Amino acid sequence: MDMRSRLQPITSTRLVMLSSLCLVVFYNLATWHALLALTQLQGFKAAAFYVSFGFFLWAAITLLLTLFSFRPILKPMLSLVALCSAAAAYFMNTYGISIDTTMMQNVLETNPGEAQALLSGKLFVYLGLLGVLPITVIWLIPVTYRRVLPGLVNKVLVCIGCVLVIAAAIGPFYSTYAPIFRDEDKLTHFINPTNYIYAIGKLTKQTVAIKETVKIQTVGADAVLSPEARQRPKKSLMIVVVGETARADHFSLNGYARETNPELKTQDILNFTQVASCGTSTAVSVPCMFSRFPRTDYNDKKGKTYEGLLDMLQRAGLSVLWLDNNSDCKGTCLRVPHSDIPKNQPSPFCDGQNCLDESLLVGLQAYIDSLNDNAIIVLHSDGSHGPEYYDRYPKSLERFTPVCQTNQLGSCTSDELKNVYDNTILYTDHFLAQTIALLKRNQDKVDTSMIYLSDHGESLGENGIYLHAAPYAIAPTAQTHVPMVMWFGHSTLDDASIDRSCLAAKQNQPDLSHDYLFHSVLGLLGVTTTEYQPALDIFHSCKRNKG
Repeated sequence: MDMRSRLQPITSTRLVMLSSLCLVVFYNLATWHALLALTQLQGFKAAAFYVSFGFFLWAAITLLLTLFSFRPILKPMLSLVALCSAAAAYFMNTYGISIDTTMMQNVLETNPGEAQALLSGKLFVYLGLLGVLPITVIWLIPVTYRRVLPGLVNKVLVCIGCVLVIAAAIGPFYSTYAPIFRDEDKLTHFINPTNYIYAIGKLTKQTVAIKETVKIQTVGADAVLSPEARQRPKKSLMIVVVGETARADHFSLNGYARETNPELKTQDILNFTQVASCGTSTAVSVPCMFSRFPRTDYNDKKGKTYEGLLDMLQRAGLSVLWLDNNSDCKGTCLRVPHSDIPKNQPSPFCDGQNCLDESLLVGLQAYIDSLNDNAIIVLHSDGSHGPEYYDRYPKSLERFTPVCQTNQLGSCTSDELKNVYDNTILYTDHFLAQTIALLKRNQDKVDTSMIYLSDHGESLGENGIYLHAAPYAIAPTAQTHVPMVMWFGHSTLDDASIDRSCLAAKQNQPDLSHDYLFHSVLGLLGVTTTEYQPALDIFHSCKRNKG
């Protein structure tokens, strides 16, 4: 007699209720942790509230699962929920993250290399204990199902019962529940599995809506190079370096105690110290910073259905090139020449799986030599991409030791984590210095410039939070305060009639953000269009002859 035949059969309703109970107890540690931080109750009232919340959570999850508790799909559905919830629990417990539509978008857009960086033995333990083991039990237990009509009646009664339990749990503590759920970022994005189910549903709805919008909306149809720009003595060559996961407070240029910018400090750069990102993830920030829409008016649909800065520059007659050493351009470069750095190319900067950012400069001089027009080159760097920070820089630049050598960031000491992250900033400093060196070699024949701007910052364990992609409304400053550095060839600003001392006075301007990139690039390159907003052009007020 096998094990399955010795087990007592249970009803589908009981299986759902037991599964919900397991989800509340074993998969929602992050939820309970967030709840404890949000409530100020003490003594008996606190204990009673937490009991009520447990019943609320159990009834809400039971209500959700009951809607799918039909014979053909119940066990497959519970199995999928167990596996996905195990993965969600791992990432929330390990990195202190929450799960919303932006996080799910990051998951869906993660490439194989990034996904591999997140694999660990601890993840497989989670998947085994909270995924495979429950799935095995689910399939071993015999389940009895009612006939169709009695089954439907039973489901309706269960749903009504769940609603009553939810009401009874919330009623006595409404004044406590109301503020908690009013700001959903603080709790609901931790509730497993409703967080990722809701996020997937919302993201799917957004994706369908975007696909229904077949035509890409033209932006800046009137974009042309201004007469003044055409009369400049030399053509323009701008390199925009899109940084990855660099936080401004770890740049020694911004007052950080460690020397993480030894090479940039010797260059004639302008360093802008108070710059805010558009988002807390690459999927949001990169298309947003090249979009005509400011952060407060930007969304994923607009990013995917409207042309961006590069489309306009190409229309104005500039040569445009996007080179990528990151996941991809998130739709920003789809209509302009673009290329990914092959990870398996024979290069001192690549090992078959990863390439250092200096690989972006290989062969770039030959491309520059072939240019006949004004040009912009975007270098999308790998920067400080986590959690495997130790793969983002050469060992020759491992100045700060000991370093965290695992993607299990919580297992490293704060010093090890800070050391390895600071080494990535040190390498970004070196990469930017090499980019400037390339531009210096060309500054006699073209007006050269470089703008470096990170897409977002990074949490390094502060308050138990790691990595990034926190909801913007509650994101720590570490994820939204980003570095921005500019360098100009010896004649660039003069030829553009821009006063350098005026520009230098803006280095500590407090309200700068990603919103400025779109209009500042147009202003510096001399592209005119009705989309241009002088107030968001950092160069405009410093022009000797304002247009």
